[in-house]
Amino acid sequence: MQQRSADMPDQPDSTVRIVLGAAGEAQPAPDATAVISTVDKDATTRLEIGDKTVRIPIGPDDSSQTRFMPAPVITTGGGAPALSEEPAAAADHESGADHRPEFALVGIVAGVLGLLGQVVPEGPGRLVLLLVLTLFGPGAALLSVANVRNRLVSWALAVAGSLAAVTLLSSVTLWLRVWEPAIWLSALAGVTVAGSAVQFFRLSRAKVPLILGRVGKPYDKIDNGLALGVIPFVTLAAGVGLWVLALAQISPDQVGLYGFSAALGVPFVVGVVVLFIGFAVELFGRARPLVMAAYLIVVPIIMQATVPLLDGTIEYAWTYKHIGVVDLIRENGSLISGSDIYQQWPGFFAAVAGLSQISGVDGLSFAAWSSLLFALVTSLMTAALLRQFTKDRRVIALAVLLFQACMWVDIGYFSPQALVFALMLAFWVIVTRWLVGAPEVKSEPKGRIARLRAWAVQGMPARPQTDARTRRYAALGATGLFAAIIVSHQLTPVLMMVPLFALTILGILRPRVFLAGLVALMLLFFVPRLGSVNSQYSLFSFDLLSNASGNSASWNTPEQEFSATVSRALALGVWLAALIAVFLTRKRLGRVLTPALIGFLPMVTLVAGNYGGEAIYRVFAFSMPFVGLLIGVLWAGKGRRGVPAMLASGVMLAVLLLAGLQGLQGQLMVHQVRATDIEAAQYFYANAEPGSGLVLVAPNFPTKLEANYGEFNKGHVSVDISLIGDPLFTGNINGTRLPDIETYIRAMNYPTNYLVVSDAMDDYTDYFGTADDNAMQSLDSALRASANWQVFYQAPGVAIFKLVGAPATQ
Repeated sequence: MQQRSADMPDQPDSTVRIVLGAAGEAQPAPDATAVISTVDKDATTRLEIGDKTVRIPIGPDDSSQTRFMPAPVITTGGGAPALSEEPAAAADHESGADHRPEFALVGIVAGVLGLLGQVVPEGPGRLVLLLVLTLFGPGAALLSVANVRNRLVSWALAVAGSLAAVTLLSSVTLWLRVWEPAIWLSALAGVTVAGSAVQFFRLSRAKVPLILGRVGKPYDKIDNGLALGVIPFVTLAAGVGLWVLALAQISPDQVGLYGFSAALGVPFVVGVVVLFIGFAVELFGRARPLVMAAYLIVVPIIMQATVPLLDGTIEYAWTYKHIGVVDLIRENGSLISGSDIYQQWPGFFAAVAGLSQISGVDGLSFAAWSSLLFALVTSLMTAALLRQFTKDRRVIALAVLLFQACMWVDIGYFSPQALVFALMLAFWVIVTRWLVGAPEVKSEPKGRIARLRAWAVQGMPARPQTDARTRRYAALGATGLFAAIIVSHQLTPVLMMVPLFALTILGILRPRVFLAGLVALMLLFFVPRLGSVNSQYSLFSFDLLSNASGNSASWNTPEQEFSATVSRALALGVWLAALIAVFLTRKRLGRVLTPALIGFLPMVTLVAGNYGGEAIYRVFAFSMPFVGLLIGVLWAGKGRRGVPAMLASGVMLAVLLLAGLQGLQGQLMVHQVRATDIEAAQYFYANAEPGSGLVLVAPNFPTKLEANYGEFNKGHVSVDISLIGDPLFTGNINGTRLPDIETYIRAMNYPTNYLVVSDAMDDYTDYFGTADDNAMQSLDSALRASANWQVFYQAPGVAIFKLVGAPATQ
């Protein structure tokens, strides 16, 4: 921004022209100019550009003056404040601080703990030590070399770099058939310790100080009274206490058809409201970083730790298939099937199998805590990502909280999606910090495309110049993260490609060869596996409405309709609020263009396919960090507010979290997996005849949880063979249909067949309305009375029947 004095030829002596643009720009845009009167003292004047009020000292004489002021990164029209007053990378509070010694020390500690994890007795303690290495070690060693100059970003990239390094190392050694996790992880820990120690010594000799505290200019301190300063601590303790009280008073069998929040009752709801009022008081008051961070740790604990604490088993029946893949790699040390889609993308499974084998802890023992772990990891990544667009700590804190509270899609459950989501966020941190910038636009663009491009990038803040060497290393780091994503998940790289192409076409992402390399890497891995993915998930349906509807095209029960309506209303509501923020910046769209493109463009993939009904949920999850950012500027960008706004914001945040929990845990009665069902499944895989078929009445049983899962249901494309789900039996199944069921099962031509009936399946059909109330009891009685079936396994609430009789003669 330039300030030019009144002696310029085109300005009267009594005015000063404020120009938004580069220094020396000959032809500034007309809408980037504001005219104010000169005075002989400091003046506070409303500027139309950016809708910001600034205090500018203006001299009384007519001498020429030029001053430069950074443009906001994101601003909203109608008087809404900017998210940032300058390019985020240049506006770091700790700009210039060198944190490399800190990460060299972290690398040494994490590496030593990883080596210690090889020698302590097997068990949870060893697993924790190995997790410290996996989460921090290799990445910290890398960050002891790369001078990022921002602690938050450095920590996020350290975690992402460590996860990517372990994932790629596990995958490559698995493919090369040299999978010895104890040896390779020990080597990685040794290299981490040695490299970090050498770098720490070098930095010490160069007199680079070890910074353990905070540096840079102090945060603005606000004294809004003792009461408002203490309230956030009281409400934090009260909210957590009421949550613990509510959790202690219920048991798993008390969770009904309306889900977890309803079962926890009034104390829990009161606790949530109290908790978020305290957060709002802090947010619009003193905004102390550590206090807000405490809330951002508590919220994921409430959302993701409640079920493991209540039940102790892994949520979702389909999650147990991932346990089976982990055990398969752990026991065989290699991949044994070229058609199993899980084994074709082994990154996540190979890494977890290594930790499981070295620690001696079975995946069933720790997988339930995956959602909490990755909720905390992705919160860190999200904060670092939002830091690239704003330095306003209030906006960042609120945006992260919205990301946590509104995330009704359990993206962090024990699955490859949990890992790649965190890596994807870190990928965007690198891209937005070092590889994107405002493109050069001609003063008079020719052609419709050129004019559209000029309009889209108008107002985009100039990024600090990044030298070619830094850009190369940034591109290399982003490619490493992308490679770890590619070997772990099928859909995520495709979703990432859409905004990458758009940013490159607009000239925002550079160099273009970076995108070409990512495309080549993805195709090299993806094309040989395309057939199996398409046969499993029907990638190309080209039915947008169906693809956007998720797994359920209709709702058969009030309970299902309630949870689905709440989830969809929440998703549409936050999307609409984010789009309003984009609309308010339409005259200078470039200020929100990058987060809007990354957040919303993955929706384009819904035109092609639905990925087995999962695509719409991934699209929502991928949009939430950027949706939180766009909403955050409307909500918290004005900074301090009064007590009424604090109370209203706290209640609104509580409503959003309760809605998010309803979407996340509204089906908990169905998602809970009983310990008796797990034992039944383990018995089946240990004692059933290899090559046989396993049929479920409804798809709510923990199948494929053992390493030998590939010996059953051979040649069947579906994840499970289920009667409910086939139009022949859905809504019309009971004991009278047993002859039809026998015919259906025999037609699969397995030498031996088994059928599972359980109370969990009864809960499933009750919730989704896919069978009559007494269907399971009727079928169970008919099976026991039939001479063609015998009980193979029996436990409370579950029975496995074996088909033994000869087929009926026609």
